[in-house]
Amino acid sequence: MRAKTVQINWHDKLPIFSVDFDHNYTAPPGLGGWRFATGGGDNNVRLWRLRPTQEREAAPQQPAVEFLASLNRHTAPVNVVRFSPVSSTLASAGDDGVVILWRQQLGDGESSARQAVLGAESGAEDDGFVEPEVWRPVSMLRGSLADICDLAWSPDGNFLVSASVDNTARIWDAREARCLQVLADHTHYVQGVVWDPLGEFVATQSSDRSLRVYRWVGPRDPREIKSGSPVVALMASHYSMPLPSQAGAKDGDEVEESADSHSAAGESSAFAQPDIAGAAPNRSQRLFHDDNLASFFRRPSISPDGRLLAAAAGVQRDRAARNTCYVWARDSLLAPPALSLAGHQKPVVATRWAPCQFAAIGHAGSRAPGWLAGAADAPGARMMLAVASQGAVAIYDTSMGGGAIGLMGGLHYAAITDLAWSQDGSHLVLTSIDGFATVASIDQPSDSIATSRPHVHEDPPLAVGVGREYPLELSNDAVSAQATCNGASKGKRRLAPTLVGHL
Repeated sequence: MRAKTVQINWHDKLPIFSVDFDHNYTAPPGLGGWRFATGGGDNNVRLWRLRPTQEREAAPQQPAVEFLASLNRHTAPVNVVRFSPVSSTLASAGDDGVVILWRQQLGDGESSARQAVLGAESGAEDDGFVEPEVWRPVSMLRGSLADICDLAWSPDGNFLVSASVDNTARIWDAREARCLQVLADHTHYVQGVVWDPLGEFVATQSSDRSLRVYRWVGPRDPREIKSGSPVVALMASHYSMPLPSQAGAKDGDEVEESADSHSAAGESSAFAQPDIAGAAPNRSQRLFHDDNLASFFRRPSISPDGRLLAAAAGVQRDRAARNTCYVWARDSLLAPPALSLAGHQKPVVATRWAPCQFAAIGHAGSRAPGWLAGAADAPGARMMLAVASQGAVAIYDTSMGGGAIGLMGGLHYAAITDLAWSQDGSHLVLTSIDGFATVASIDQPSDSIATSRPHVHEDPPLAVGVGREYPLELSNDAVSAQATCNGASKGKRRLAPTLVGHL
C-alpha cells in the first residue's frame, strides 16, 4: 500500500468536502485510468482523471491526477458528489440546498472552436485553456429548506435520497425532478444517507444520535408512483443498546434506562427489556456521538453484496477505545450491531466499501475466521471496508478475523471529510478540509470478481433474530495490521474489530 497527498490546486485551497469515482467511465483511446469528481468550498464541482500506475511510473514528475472539467452552477459550497451506479450522470449538492444532475456533452465531430465555446461556458479559464471534458446540468432538484450534506442513488439510477440540515431526508424521482417523500423522523441534522444495492431499504444517520432504516414500499417503476403516496416506511431506529452484563458503568460513562433505547418496526422495541416490577432497571449505552461532534458528515455505507451496513460516528462506552464503526447484518437490521470496529483515536466521519468483491486468498483451512461465510457461488470472497476517522483511515478485509490490514494517518493537517474507491478496488482517494486529497494505491493479493448478492424475494425478511443480546462474545485480542502505508507513523495503534453478535 502506497499513499501520497497530491499537491495541486484542487479547489482554490479551500476545503474539499466530497469525492466519488465514476464506475461507468471508459477512458478515451490511448488513455487509461479512472475518472472521479470532487466538491469543494469554492462552490465548484471538479472532475479529474487518476492516471494508471504505468503512466505515473513513466512520468513521475507529473501529478497523479489530470484535470478534466469544472462545473460551476452551485452558489454555495458543494458538500457531496455522487455518480449514478448505472451511468455517468453526476449528482451534486451543497449549502444552496439544490441537487444538480450533470451529464457530459460528448463532442464527437465538433470543431475545436465549438469545443472552446462550450469550454468557456462551462468555466474554462480566460487564458485560452480548453477543458478536456464539457459537462452541462440536465436537471435541478429543488425543495430542501437548508444545506444538503449527503446524497445516495438507488441501484437502478431512478431515485435519489438526500440528507439535509433541516432535519429531513428526501426521496427524489431523478428522471422527473420531483420530491416523492419527505422523511421527517429525525430531530436534528441528517448528515448521511445510503441506499441498499439490492434496492430494498434506505438508511439515514443524524446528529440526533440515531440510525434509521426505511423499507422501500413503493413501485419500482417511477411512472407508477402516485403523487403523495409514500415510497418508504420506517423499519428500524437505532439509538442505544444494553451494556454488556460483565461490564458495569464507569465513572463519566453516559448510561440510560433501556426503555429509551429501541429499534422500531412501526413502534415495536427490539432493545427494550420487559418492565418487571421491583427489578433493577437495565442499563444501556448510546450508540453514536451527539451533536457536539465537530463534523459536517456521518456517512454510512453498505457492502456491494448488500449484506453488511457500516455506520459512522459510533461510540463504545464499555471500553477505553471509545470511537468505533458499528456494522449491522442485513438479516438482523432490527437487532443491535453485529460488529464494533473500535480503536479509532478520533470520531469516525465516513465509511466506504469497495464496489467489488475479491477472490479468496490462501487455502480455506489456513485462513483466519472471517466476518461472514462466503456466498455459495463465491466461497470465501473478500470485501474491503475503508473507515475514515477525522485523522486517519483504517482498511478492513472481511476475510480476516483480526484487525485492520492497513492504517493511514498523519496525511492531512485538518479533518478528513470523504473517501471513495476505484471500481476495481485498486485505489482509494480521501479528501480533507485542508484543501488537499490523498491517493492510496493498494496492491490487492487477488483479483476482483463479480459481486455475488443474496437472492431477493418479493418481500425479503430483512429482520430476523431480533432477540439477540449484547454481547454474545467479545474479542480482547487485538491483531496487528498486516500492512502499513508509506508515510504512516510506525507507532500507530492497530485497530481490531469487536464481535458483538453473530452474522
